[in-house]
Amino acid sequence: MASRELECFIDETIRVAQTHAYHPTIFIDMRARYGTIPAISRLVESGDVQSGFRRLERLDLLEHTIEAAVAKFPWEFSAVTLECAEFRLRMVKQ
Repeated sequence: MASRELECFIDETIRVAQTHAYHPTIFIDMRARYGTIPAISRLVESGDVQSGFRRLERLDLLEHTIEAAVAKFPWEFSAVTLECAEFRLRMVKQ
């Protein structure tokens, strides 16, 4: 189960995305279905860079991605999820 801090951070990332006309409906649906940590883990560990990540990158909102959430709350996630998130964030910064 995700900590209250992580849940609040994710709620805020969704709110910020929506204020920029981006509505992460797939993530919202997955979060409702699986829970916050499993939804994030599934998306981050996927071999594909998610469209939401690309959209937030274009909006200069990388600090509001689920990858940023994993980096901010590493104790909440597996080592694999953390490695995948950090890799994706590093690739953008290059």
